[in-house]
Amino acid sequence: MKFWGLLIAGALAPFLFVTVMQAHLALALLLLTALLALLVPAARVYCLLPAFFLLTSLAINERLEQRLPLSKNRMLLAVEGTVSSLPVSDAYSTSFIFVPDKAYALIPPRIRVSWFNQRPGQVSGQAIRSDALPKIQAGERWRLQLELRSPRSRVNFHGTDTERWYFTDGIGALGYVQKGENVRLGPPDWFNLHHVREKLLERLEHEAGDTPSFRILAALAIADRRSLLSSDRKILSATGTGHLLAISGLHIGLAAAMGFYLGRVSLLLLGVRLGQRLAIVTPWAMAWLAALAYTALAGFGVSTQRALIMLSVATLVTLNKRHIHPLLGWMIAMAMVLVFDPFAPMRAGFWFSFVAVLVLLFIFLPRHGEMVFWKRMLLAQFGISLIMAPLGMYWFQQTSVPGLFANLVAIPVVSLVIVPLILMSLVFLYMPLPLAGWALTAASHASEWLFHYLEWLERFQPSELDSTGGPGLFAALLAMAGAAMVLLPRGMPGRVAGMLLMLPLLWQGNLRPDIGETRIDFLDVGQGQAVLLTADDYQLLYDTGPGNGLQGEDGWDLVDSTIKPSITASGGQPDLIIASHDDLDHSGGLSKLQTIHTRARFLANLRDQQPGIEPCRTPLSWQSAYLDFRVLHPSPGLPYLGNDSSCVISVLGSRFKLLLSGDISHVVEQRLVVRGLGQHDILTVPHHGSSSSSSRLLLEAVRPSWALISSGIDNRFDFPREDVLARYATINSRTVNTARCGGIRITITAQGGVQLESARNVHNTLWRWPAANTCP
Repeated sequence: MKFWGLLIAGALAPFLFVTVMQAHLALALLLLTALLALLVPAARVYCLLPAFFLLTSLAINERLEQRLPLSKNRMLLAVEGTVSSLPVSDAYSTSFIFVPDKAYALIPPRIRVSWFNQRPGQVSGQAIRSDALPKIQAGERWRLQLELRSPRSRVNFHGTDTERWYFTDGIGALGYVQKGENVRLGPPDWFNLHHVREKLLERLEHEAGDTPSFRILAALAIADRRSLLSSDRKILSATGTGHLLAISGLHIGLAAAMGFYLGRVSLLLLGVRLGQRLAIVTPWAMAWLAALAYTALAGFGVSTQRALIMLSVATLVTLNKRHIHPLLGWMIAMAMVLVFDPFAPMRAGFWFSFVAVLVLLFIFLPRHGEMVFWKRMLLAQFGISLIMAPLGMYWFQQTSVPGLFANLVAIPVVSLVIVPLILMSLVFLYMPLPLAGWALTAASHASEWLFHYLEWLERFQPSELDSTGGPGLFAALLAMAGAAMVLLPRGMPGRVAGMLLMLPLLWQGNLRPDIGETRIDFLDVGQGQAVLLTADDYQLLYDTGPGNGLQGEDGWDLVDSTIKPSITASGGQPDLIIASHDDLDHSGGLSKLQTIHTRARFLANLRDQQPGIEPCRTPLSWQSAYLDFRVLHPSPGLPYLGNDSSCVISVLGSRFKLLLSGDISHVVEQRLVVRGLGQHDILTVPHHGSSSSSSRLLLEAVRPSWALISSGIDNRFDFPREDVLARYATINSRTVNTARCGGIRITITAQGGVQLESARNVHNTLWRWPAANTCP
């Protein structure tokens, strides 16, 4: 075990650091390590740790070098290559992974391409037509006119980390198809794995595309989750059953079992006389081939890789009549996954997959004797739920209350009914008999019944736990260790003490500020705005980020990925939510927030006022224990004027003044100055830094020490404009831009001290694009 343990430790260690060793230094040290192993045989096994540390460091360096550098950002180029994923399409666009030909030496090897045929209107959200999109198939070769951008994205103190996903998946650039000669160069390659998956999906649709739960069947047959509804994802998340719709090790094991028994049955039916050795090998070979085929259909995900490797180890051990400890098999599988994919530890699936198997080994290996099946199932599910809860809170900032009861039913139904029926349908898919259709129909009905049950259980999930504060790594590991102690066999000392180790998990940190302290989180929401102001007794959200303002399956916004985690990490429930005006980059998440925070008060200036939402107009004012709020604009008699109807609010604390300005223009700025607008320490720059705002008159009156700009990376408006930044420079105001810094946090202490932080600097990691020099 020492061999595999040192290999694993060396491969994981580089991800504990925020910087990576330079490639030339790592290569030199690797050569010295190899020389040491050659000259000192006794040290060879111990050289595994530094060797794999250095090999992983070299892999990280190579991936960093494969990213499109900022110096080439927004370059235009005609690129030939292959569509290397199942395209994701909606009414507005198609996106896919594009692998350029090797002839392009300076172009990243994997590009995430977006091809738009419509774009949302800036104000109304209605689509503006452009060129119609062709149908794109996996495996096709295309010549595309691309605008290439460095793979950067929004970065906040809490919430989704898209840059991590880009880096983990090797996305070296983001490509946007431009008008021009975009030509299909050739049909799909029949040996392309993604094309095979796509053709298989078409066949499945032919057999059972009209069944009510076909989207579930597609997810379990070829790991195609594109058609899952947002309501499906919400149910799976609330009930902790999302792992069941990702082809996992359990499903690969079922495929292997089916292949094994098909091998035995085929020997009996064919009546072939084989030698004893060959008769033993044939079922195991068919089991391995069945697992390999299903793993390929799943796109070789981490959990399926782990299962396939463990099956391979088990097959070789069995055929060689040897016995190894199950823990050694687990370690070999982890080591092999790390060898083939050094970036696997950056995926949650890697940890969930291996920890789940380790939990089962921990629970059942020390326990001897027979155990009733239902007790074994209950103990296994309870143990996995208890130990995986801290892991889920660390990775996804959420946990599930009904998860135990959901999985007790869902795991047997999926494992013993739905997946076997799907596997049967794949075997019969190209046969003339309608067996595949019958199997898929039966699986669809079982899926429909299961989702009705999960939907019922979802009612018992407290909304507060849909997004929990993210515990630190140490607190999560401590809680997992405590949970493991609780699961020790009866009679083992220390079981009760394990509960104490789980207590730090309840302390989330970064909650309400101290008494008299105020925290301003200027969230990075791209080309939009959201400002979260938190005092120890009050919380206000000003603007709700971009979105399309719709609910249900057609709605999109940044509430779940950015705003909700930030609210939770700041202490819970907002008292007041304001949408400054009716543009969707400021009010896009308003509808969803209404459904989530039913106790909050809502203010918004809309074209047509909605029930439950009050207008935000003068002379409205209110107070908390330490803060005074006053609406400065618009007046009650004014009609809706678009950007110029933005709700402008002055926030007065004991040690600071903040001006929330929305998207007002020079006209309103002049009106505010005439009405006596005075100095404010912090200003949210009007209209994202457009030339139509931030007039000299406003800046001379307000003279902010800090000017906060919310703009999208590489936005098509080129905000903030250079002339605007120059005007702020003339009054010695320091501008901070979310596009360069990520989310911005300003903390004002009760004594008047001011602390500024930017998410890009605080969360400086291996994969993070660096913050600008001007970022705090």
